[in-house]
Amino acid sequence: MKKRYVLKNKARFYIFITGLVMSMLLVFSATKAYGYKEPEFEVITIKSGDTLWDIAKKYNKKGDIREYIYDLKKINDLNDCSIMTGSELKVIVE
Repeated sequence: MKKRYVLKNKARFYIFITGLVMSMLLVFSATKAYGYKEPEFEVITIKSGDTLWDIAKKYNKKGDIREYIYDLKKINDLNDCSIMTGSELKVIVE
């Protein structure tokens, strides 16, 4: 025959459950507040002598420059690293 569990200290149980719910709400609100952030873009006009590497050095504030160049190529639908003078390029502003 199994024994049933009886709560001996109901106040402590309710405090535990309340604390658990509060901590879960805190975690969910923190992930919503500090979660995914849409990148901001700026449109620049390519000048004579500009390269993707120089543009990436100017606008990349953190991370790997090669990854930033890959993202620039992806955003602007570029097949290679050649850019034309006078054309417009979207850059990621962090």
